[in-house]
Amino acid sequence: MIGKFVIPLKLKLFLPVMVIVITVVALITLWFVNRSIRSFNDQISSSLALEVQTIAKMFERENILKLEKVQTNLRVANIQFFAKPLVVYDDSITIEVENQRTNQRHEAVLPVWVHGGERLYGHHAFVDFMEEVIGGTITVFQKIDSGFVRVSTNIRKSDGSRAVGTYIPNVSPVAETVTQGEVYYGRAFVVDDWYTTAYEPVIIDNEVVGMLYVGDKEKDMDELQRILHRLRIGNSGYPFVFDNEGTLLIHPEREGEPLRERWLIDSIVSNKSGLLEFSENGHTRTVAYRYFEPFELYVAATVVNDLENRALVRNAVSGAIMIGSIAILLLLFFIYRFTSDRLYKYLDALAVSKAKLADAEQALKQSEKLAHMGQISAGIAHELNNPLGVITMYSGIVQDELPEDSPLHSDIDLIVEQANRCKHIVSGLLNFARRNKVVATKVNIVDFLEHSLNNVIIPKNIKSAVHSNLEDPEVMLDKEQMMQAFVNLEKNAVEAMPDGGELNIYIRGDEDTVTVTIADTGTGISKKDMDNLFTPFFTTKLAGKGTGLGLSLVYGVVKMHKGGIRAKSNADPAQGPTGTQFIITLPRTSS
Repeated sequence: MIGKFVIPLKLKLFLPVMVIVITVVALITLWFVNRSIRSFNDQISSSLALEVQTIAKMFERENILKLEKVQTNLRVANIQFFAKPLVVYDDSITIEVENQRTNQRHEAVLPVWVHGGERLYGHHAFVDFMEEVIGGTITVFQKIDSGFVRVSTNIRKSDGSRAVGTYIPNVSPVAETVTQGEVYYGRAFVVDDWYTTAYEPVIIDNEVVGMLYVGDKEKDMDELQRILHRLRIGNSGYPFVFDNEGTLLIHPEREGEPLRERWLIDSIVSNKSGLLEFSENGHTRTVAYRYFEPFELYVAATVVNDLENRALVRNAVSGAIMIGSIAILLLLFFIYRFTSDRLYKYLDALAVSKAKLADAEQALKQSEKLAHMGQISAGIAHELNNPLGVITMYSGIVQDELPEDSPLHSDIDLIVEQANRCKHIVSGLLNFARRNKVVATKVNIVDFLEHSLNNVIIPKNIKSAVHSNLEDPEVMLDKEQMMQAFVNLEKNAVEAMPDGGELNIYIRGDEDTVTVTIADTGTGISKKDMDNLFTPFFTTKLAGKGTGLGLSLVYGVVKMHKGGIRAKSNADPAQGPTGTQFIITLPRTSS
């Protein structure tokens, strides 16, 4: 007779412990995975909100730049307009005028204006010339009883014809401001769209008889589209822009189409800014949005959460299962074989292992945070300029007022030194964004470049020379900024030739432009680094050896001079001599 199988008492006592251990480890694993996903999703929401804030800052800077541009353009237009005589005759003409907002028509009487020997009404030589000089839209208005009527303009109506005869009614803020003899700056409705504008009264015999206008479309959607189309957020995210009606103005795939979810439009429009999370096609999607009032549109960014955290979930689950399985086996083995004291030691080791997992999770979140801060640092650089200026000014005051024997001098000197270093970094970013002004003077470019080499320490094993075939070496440029740019390129060339070589500067040109080529026979730049050459904070130097702003500054200075810069390089000796060339093209005049 075969006896019954008897489970050993030791195993019977162990089974409940085994069940408890497996249950506890499984629950901890699930908790850890869920907590990691929630934490990652929170980071996604924070990152989206910061992305939207950065894009809104970009729109704000665009708005400010446009206003500065029309202010400058108005000054230029004023000088050009009044450079020719404006004669008002007693004769008059009767024309049909049209209200630009209501399209109502009526007849109006206009005094005859002659500008530069030509009757002004319907004559567009001046506005067309100014369009070539400054771009944008230009109009000359005459005052009528109903408001101000366009008599010469490059603004087109929907049918393509010039908007001559359309008028701005007296109830318009523009008309009210100009009638009082004041200049109007800001938003204005022009024929069929909103523009950033400037209107200046034309005054004859102390009476406002007309006005001069320049403007630019308020929303340069083509430029904004170009920037935002290149921006990607994580693996699945992207920014988009839509109006109050929910029409997508900028979108990677659906521009011009309406948002499909009506409830989403209503929720966004009612709250103006915030975060939304919802399900779409079986995926969880997060949207961050913000209303940008000057453009009357919404800036938003979105990601698909489960696509973003898929790798995290996979790694967390597999890692947790592996660690959990090992932990369970070890726990069960040692509980079965050894005393509770041994079990305690191994449980303590397991706690250490989980602490390492927590550290790894924290490192992952920190990495994500640093990556995001790297994207937005350029967007907030200009915000640092004012406080840095205050620090520099007041530390300078304290420095001047301290007694000469004060022990605080070294501390104040350190503050001034580091504040100036920060201002240098911010200045590099602002130059890259083209926010500084060019103070152009006439310069002999050949002498200027020869002088620039005197500002660079050139080792004896490097030969340097300036070669020119210019008949007229005079160029208009900002000497201080362009000297900094050329010196930066020359220093980079010297650093690229640690074993010696040649630094040659070639100057070529014609009547309109001058081309400067700075060429070295150094180690060259790798292909993978070429696309990032002018990106702020990108550097191949060792930590502490450079800020990565040198080439960004050069790029910004050249662009401020309305020039161009490009690079050619070979870092592979198998493909020929190594070395790098930076080719800078500058207009002879800065206007």
